Amino acid sequence: MLAATQVGFVGTDMKFTAPLLEFSPFGLSVKTSREVATGMIFRVGIQVDADYFRAAAIVRAKFPDGFAVEFLSMTPIDREVMRRLYLRLKMTARTE
Repeated sequence: MLAATQVGFVGTDMKFTAPLLEFSPFGLSVKTSREVATGMIFRVGIQVDADYFRAAAIVRAKFPDGFAVEFLSMTPIDREVMRRLYLRLKMTARTE
C-alpha cells in the first residue's frame, strides 16, 4: 500500500506527486527523480480513503531516486489524521 500511496508536494515554484516509501509521525520519504534542495520547504498532502493529511515539511535528506522530509507544523486536526494514517499504513505493511 505504501508504494500505491501518492504524496502531493507544493513548493514556491513546483507542484508534483510522488510515491510514498516510508511514513512516520515525524516525516516521510518518497521516490522521485525531481531535483529538490536540502532545506526546501513544501506543503505536503496525503489522501487515503476519506482521510486527508496536510503539513508543512522541510527536505532533510536526498538519496538516489528520492528524498525525505521532516514535518514542521500541522493543525491539531491534521495531527489526528496523521496518527490514524500512520497506524493504518503500519497495519497494512504488516499484512503484506
